[in-house]
Amino acid sequence: MGCSVADLLGWLDERFPPQTAESWDTVGLQVGDPRARVERVLVALDPTEESLEEARRKGASALIVHHPAWIGPIKSIVKEEPVGKIIWMAIQGGVSILCVHTNLDRSSGGPNDLLARKLGLSALETLGCGLGRIGDLERPLTLEELCKIVFGELGPSRIVGDPRKMIRKVAVICGSGSSLMEEAKRAGADALITGDVKYHDARQAQAMGLAVIDPGHFATERILVSWLAHSLREVSEERNWGLEVLEFQGEKDPFWVP
Repeated sequence: MGCSVADLLGWLDERFPPQTAESWDTVGLQVGDPRARVERVLVALDPTEESLEEARRKGASALIVHHPAWIGPIKSIVKEEPVGKIIWMAIQGGVSILCVHTNLDRSSGGPNDLLARKLGLSALETLGCGLGRIGDLERPLTLEELCKIVFGELGPSRIVGDPRKMIRKVAVICGSGSSLMEEAKRAGADALITGDVKYHDARQAQAMGLAVIDPGHFATERILVSWLAHSLREVSEERNWGLEVLEFQGEKDPFWVP
């Protein structure tokens, strides 16, 4: 039982076509031998020392992640440097690293749909060339009321906007989505929920009259791990691979609030 790394990559390319990734992105097989056999897979958000150690400890010979181990060309692989350490650990541990990033973000049913439905949005439409969703609240809420829902589902957030502002239509963009603020506003969004909002983005949102809720990059994307693992279990059963698919439970947001 099991499959090859190439089999895994083939399914990922079918489900999340690499040509749909952003031009700057690095997706696909980042480290590993396409011919290597896989019987156990670990799914995680990030390729870190912790996730690689978990893969090694659990006997997983493939690590499927959302965020690339690196983006752009690599000039050198030095064991003591962050990227070099990840590559070194993966090779020494016999763990292949496969990445689905912005191609996964654009997928139907993927993280943006998951987040939108988690927050109770309906009548969903695509936003930002597929990189986000926009939908309607079940009933109009004040920004303060919407924040309480977001807090309950995703945790503490930074807020831009008047807490009394009425919100009817909401845009969601998993990860870093502040570059699509103007598009969200043009699409009729009263509020945008995304991560990694910078100071000047916040000022721009204020000027546009767009409320922003920023629960952080990690909080908006962590739900995709279980969904991706479930999708892999389904295809493993369909193709008779018999894979054991594990979800990395030890990931934490690198930011913390005292």
